[in-house]
Amino acid sequence: MKKSIVVLLLALVFALPAKELKVLMIGNSFSICVGNYLPKMVKSVPGCKLTLTSAYIGGCSLERHSKNLSEAEKNPDARQYRINVWYSDKPNVHTRHGSVLKLLKTEKYDVITIQQNSFNSFKYKTYQPYADHLISTIKKYQPQAEIVIQQTWSYRSDSWILTRDKLSNTEMYQGAAAAYRKLAEAYGLRVIPTGDAVQIFRKNNPPPEFKYLDEKARAKYKWPDVPPQAGDVVGVNRWIKRGGDGKMILYMDSVHLNERGEYLQAAVWFAFLYGKKTSEIKYVPLKVGDDDAVFLRKYAQEAVDNYKQVK
Repeated sequence: MKKSIVVLLLALVFALPAKELKVLMIGNSFSICVGNYLPKMVKSVPGCKLTLTSAYIGGCSLERHSKNLSEAEKNPDARQYRINVWYSDKPNVHTRHGSVLKLLKTEKYDVITIQQNSFNSFKYKTYQPYADHLISTIKKYQPQAEIVIQQTWSYRSDSWILTRDKLSNTEMYQGAAAAYRKLAEAYGLRVIPTGDAVQIFRKNNPPPEFKYLDEKARAKYKWPDVPPQAGDVVGVNRWIKRGGDGKMILYMDSVHLNERGEYLQAAVWFAFLYGKKTSEIKYVPLKVGDDDAVFLRKYAQEAVDNYKQVK
């Protein structure tokens, strides 16, 4: 009799429906990169499913998102965004062009994320009144969805923008974290603490002091050599072919996440969205490796656990 009860209970546990989420990201390059690893992470954890949609324009600010909503109200056929959709249980990304407004009117989401573009992220005066317009529009068409903020990260220390503004990446992080916090408090929104996770990584693995290289300094490097870049989850130096003549040029990206950074970001999102421990994640890309994945998941969990949400 006891054995039958145990079998019945086990059957009920395994029959529980999977936690399936439909998530829309209204953002830019600092959000679309979540699609590289998050769907595969979700797939690796039993009981979790994800449909992840990205409305993408490179460098798109809250101001531009707001203006795009207004334009789409006048023109229902507006196609301002590249729309990518990832499924945790399907292999392919589906891409088209469209508007955020149409997505809000025709689809139904559980979670909708917003964020400021990175070079304005630490300037709260650039958030309003555009964030208010975006949030109110989301609430109008998706009252069932939770609106959350992705806290973006600070650039690698050799960014030309930091050099121009005489700003350290720690100062950029602090300014952005404070601005996102202020927005969250104004509307009672939760925050995905990606920026915190990047800083936790840097605190535990102090990166070298990367220096900005002007054109003259870059010219000293010949393909395939690149300047030192190990030590941070932000930034990658690589050679790319220039359009037209096909000449190889040294491209230094000191603002976007590299492979380890994208894995860290995705782990933060997983723990935040599903309320599960990052230690449950089984997926590890070859470019990251098992050893690095362990401590990246640890830092992601620490960021989620330590962030004091306003609700």
